[in-house]
Amino acid sequence: MTEPDLSGAEERPSADEGAPKRRRRWIVHVIVWPLLALVLIGGGFAAWSLYDDAMSVRADLEDASTSVGEFQTAATERRLADLPAIARELETSAQSAVEPTAQPLWRMGEAIPVVGENFRAVRIIAEGVNDISTEVVTPASTLAGSFALTRDPATGGFDLAPLRQATEISTTAQELITDLHDEVQSIDTSATVGQVSDAVNRFDDMLGTAEDAIPQLNGALAGVGALLGIDGPKTVVLAFLNNAEAAALGGGPAAQTLLRVDNGTIDIAEQVSSSDFPIGVPIDLAVDDSAKQLYDSIFLDNLNAATSRPDFPTAAAIISANWQRTKGITPDVVASVDPIALSRLLQVTGPVTMPDGEQLTSENVVSKLLNEAYFRYPEGGKESDAYFAGAASAVFARIMSADYDIWAMADAVIDAANHGSLMMWSADPATQELFDGTRLQGVLPKTNEGATVLGVYYRDRSSSKIDYYLRTEATVTTNMCNPDAPTWTVETRLRFDIPGNVELPAYVDSSFYDHYITEVFLYGPAGASTVSVEVPEPGRETTTGPSVVDLGRPAEKFTVHLDNGQTALVRATFQGVPGDYGPTEVRATPMINTTNVTLNEATCG
Repeated sequence: MTEPDLSGAEERPSADEGAPKRRRRWIVHVIVWPLLALVLIGGGFAAWSLYDDAMSVRADLEDASTSVGEFQTAATERRLADLPAIARELETSAQSAVEPTAQPLWRMGEAIPVVGENFRAVRIIAEGVNDISTEVVTPASTLAGSFALTRDPATGGFDLAPLRQATEISTTAQELITDLHDEVQSIDTSATVGQVSDAVNRFDDMLGTAEDAIPQLNGALAGVGALLGIDGPKTVVLAFLNNAEAAALGGGPAAQTLLRVDNGTIDIAEQVSSSDFPIGVPIDLAVDDSAKQLYDSIFLDNLNAATSRPDFPTAAAIISANWQRTKGITPDVVASVDPIALSRLLQVTGPVTMPDGEQLTSENVVSKLLNEAYFRYPEGGKESDAYFAGAASAVFARIMSADYDIWAMADAVIDAANHGSLMMWSADPATQELFDGTRLQGVLPKTNEGATVLGVYYRDRSSSKIDYYLRTEATVTTNMCNPDAPTWTVETRLRFDIPGNVELPAYVDSSFYDHYITEVFLYGPAGASTVSVEVPEPGRETTTGPSVVDLGRPAEKFTVHLDNGQTALVRATFQGVPGDYGPTEVRATPMINTTNVTLNEATCG
């Protein structure tokens, strides 16, 4: 009988001992692998679904982009009746684009390494387009077609409901776009594919443009609201600047009108001239020493010199202090306008008829108010003041009638403000803040971001109205060859061009001097310093100084003496510090004969 081989018997498990391993293998084959397969197949469906959603979102965003372009074109062409339909198309596309990005699957896609930032970027853009469409474009399109400034026949007051609605929409737009722009700039485009990165960059540019434009709109709306008493009773001083006697901001505020406004009603309370205020007695007002050095005592003791400094808040403070001292009235708002601005506004309103039947038009208002009036009233005085008061009242009444294309007037007001011929200041800090960053505010920028702004300003010291005949031009050469020490060379040329066959009244020609005296003020970039001051062509005589830092900038003064036909050329070079500088921009006194500006770039060898 053969004995069983037991040598391997101990290695072979019994049926009971092998059962757990067999069960584990069975679980793997029957449960785990099918589950794994299900996950993989499901993941495939998820990937396909995400891809399908992504393509759908892309198509909807492209449709939305097309609608935005159509909306901009229609708005530019003033096809206001077409805006609501285009806005609905935009809203439909935007809502369709944002729906897939709100699903859990899309949010899971954002968590996937490498590709997740693409999903996040697309969601931010889709949500942003949808928010802008719903909260800004749709209500704005509805308002635009019906917006008007209408007057109540009984009270004569304006209905301010459309203005309040426009202000609400614009405020919402600014808050929304500012927050959205921050979120878009948080996207890491180094982690996104080319098409997504391009879309992010385009959207970022669009938001940047809107971020620059909306404050201008908010400022304009705030300005109109302040002039109409949207927040209750206000006193407004409207100063009419005389460019024939140049000052940095345009001219002296020789004629002024006091308005009382309240919830859309406007009443002319008083009309005055600068001669109604004391001369030679300085007002009690804290002003920078740099301004006192540049603009001397006349700056504070003669109301007509209030606009000498290129800073409208300073001018408004001086005007306001004069009203307080002499009239016992503290203005809530001070606004200024000059005949150059009136010319632009009259393009919209059409001619204005004076009390004596004379017509002021866009073509003749500058010459009539700034030259012909002095031949008619060569001694100035009350007759001259009455003439200017009548002109101011007639133009003001025509503008307040609102019987014209309101959108064309909006363009004209923006043009006038950008030219420096329309400025405003409010004693209310919240309203004044809305003017920040706009030309309406009448200030020089505090930094060089966006643009490197230089100033070229003139002030008449002949005690005359001779600047109707002054010709000026400015040239700026920017040298960025050494980025650690960039320079800007600013020069301006002056010449009087008085026709030989014209006999000037003493009021125009100046009874104090046998020649003409003009002060020139050149301002460099913010934070820069003066490198050199030159007088290549002195004319009859030119003196320099003082040299100060004013409004955070180097400022150089030249006093130029000229005979008719003579030319003077003055120059200053400013040096900046290392940093970022925007494109060079020149702001100059709004002159009757516009200052021609030439910008040059130095050649780096």
